[in-house]
Amino acid sequence: MSDGRDKKIAATGGPPGGPPGDQRRYQRMEMPEHVKATITGEDGVEHEVTVKDISAGGAGLIVDGAFENDDFVELHMEGYGKIPARVKREFLEGIGVEFELGEPEKDDMEDELKKFRLTIARESE
Repeated sequence: MSDGRDKKIAATGGPPGGPPGDQRRYQRMEMPEHVKATITGEDGVEHEVTVKDISAGGAGLIVDGAFENDDFVELHMEGYGKIPARVKREFLEGIGVEFELGEPEKDDMEDELKKFRLTIARESE
């Protein structure tokens, strides 16, 4: 029995070229290298990050600094404000975070990301 989330997964199909079985609920978008942001950890220390990829559900961040799974962080991105998140995975260059947003806020973010994708596509033409 479906709870509606399956439709969103099927509709996005996960990121193009993503690993088999990757069932992200929101399409992940690779970001241009120049997209910078900051995150503030639980200790209040602010770290500069490069946003590697982003979706309405989370982001991959390239960051120097030690973060552990389940650490609370707040991502500060121009145009999006402060986004509460939890560290969900660590990788060689940084961390993957999951945003702690309600569905309406995630839907709003998805709409904003779609507009951003169109802007980038136009700039690269």
